[in-house]
Amino acid sequence: MKRTLVYAVILLLTACPLLAASKATLEQKVEEQVKVAVTPNKGAIEKNLRIDFEIAESFYDERYDQNNGPYRADIACKAYALDAHWLILSGTCMRYSSGDIREPGDHEFIERYGRVIKDKIEYSYNDNVMLIWTNENKYEAPFVNVLATSSPVQLFTLSANHKIKINTARLGTDAVRNRTLKTGSINGNRFQLNEGLSDLSGTATDPLFLISPEENEFLAAYNNGEISYALQMRSDDILKTFDGLTSKDWFSLNKKDLEFIKVTVQANRPNDWNKIKQRLFFDNTKVPFFSNK
Repeated sequence: MKRTLVYAVILLLTACPLLAASKATLEQKVEEQVKVAVTPNKGAIEKNLRIDFEIAESFYDERYDQNNGPYRADIACKAYALDAHWLILSGTCMRYSSGDIREPGDHEFIERYGRVIKDKIEYSYNDNVMLIWTNENKYEAPFVNVLATSSPVQLFTLSANHKIKINTARLGTDAVRNRTLKTGSINGNRFQLNEGLSDLSGTATDPLFLISPEENEFLAAYNNGEISYALQMRSDDILKTFDGLTSKDWFSLNKKDLEFIKVTVQANRPNDWNKIKQRLFFDNTKVPFFSNK
């Protein structure tokens, strides 16, 4: 009996190092897979592109009970390369301006409808993001990663060990700035940043990025400002163009936005999906959301 007990103890002591080694090897493999999953994209935040649009709008004026237009307007939006054939932009790029069309107060009588984009581009958009695609091998790395979250609360949590940066067009600049999230500012999917006197606020279509400890860059939110624009209704309107208005509010991207990207890519350029899905993340910056889907 004693001899059997001794053999059991020896076997246990021999197995423990093997189990520990096996666990360490498994953890190492997991860590290696995570490193492979996230393609380095340092500097992506600086690689923004300007996309110009000519839009046409018609509207119904209740005051005079008549249709008007279509009238032309020019706008431009900030874009980033998601892949060699794809750009991602803020969904605010295609929101109607809430400003007056002709004189103060006239927007109260106007119902806008029938927007048409004149540029010959392939595009699709929802409330938060817009995608543009082309059959040309047109855009270059570093490509952006996209980070959606279940709530801005998760952005605040991740900011404990991730840097926050914005790329802002404020005051005619094209500037990358370090920022911090404002505690207590969350309202639905919107939040604010701490802003001092010397800080540049965000404007329409400006992005917010999370920068991981490994210096990978994740597009996670957009400024909620709108683009004001002048419809070319009279000859002197040629002097009026568009302007990205500032907003203190930012909105986070969510799981529906990732699904929108998936559906759009698979419907239009399905061969690009295996590359793009490796750049889409949810609630973390380690493992792509669609990696096993």
